[in-house]
Amino acid sequence: MAIFAHSHQPGNIMLFRKFAAFVLLAFTGVFTVSCDKPAGTPQEAAEMLTEVQQWKIEEIVVNDAVTFKDGKMAQQFGGIDFQRYMETVQLKKGGVFSGIFKGESTPFLLKWQVTDQNITIGAPEGGGKGEWTVRPDDVRKDSFIMKTQSTAYDYPRMTTIALKFKADK
Repeated sequence: MAIFAHSHQPGNIMLFRKFAAFVLLAFTGVFTVSCDKPAGTPQEAAEMLTEVQQWKIEEIVVNDAVTFKDGKMAQQFGGIDFQRYMETVQLKKGGVFSGIFKGESTPFLLKWQVTDQNITIGAPEGGGKGEWTVRPDDVRKDSFIMKTQSTAYDYPRMTTIALKFKADK
């Protein structure tokens, strides 16, 4: 029976188990955080956006006030009211941005392109007016935010709009 005798003390085994558990938890935490990290470059953001088949609207924020969340519009007193919004969008390789407005079935087509700093989404013929911007740090594996500023909604005041989309699984 002396073959199974150990020179380790029970305290050393317990200390080793605690250390192993700590290392495992730390590794799991780092892995979880790294999976949800934002894109680092516009090119990486474009890859992440085109990998998802379809994105679904999650939230609309107008001038820092949430006006749409959990599938419902939230009326803002004196604020801008959106009755028409894209419920789902796709960013396809080759630069086609396709969106379906709520209650419609025909896609509305725009153009997306990678710039030095971000991704822009606008009219197919270009022109730079009414463009939406997607910053790399607003793109994650399962969500992204596109933003714009315009006086078109409440002239002459500037309106800031952010649309948050999540991967539609």
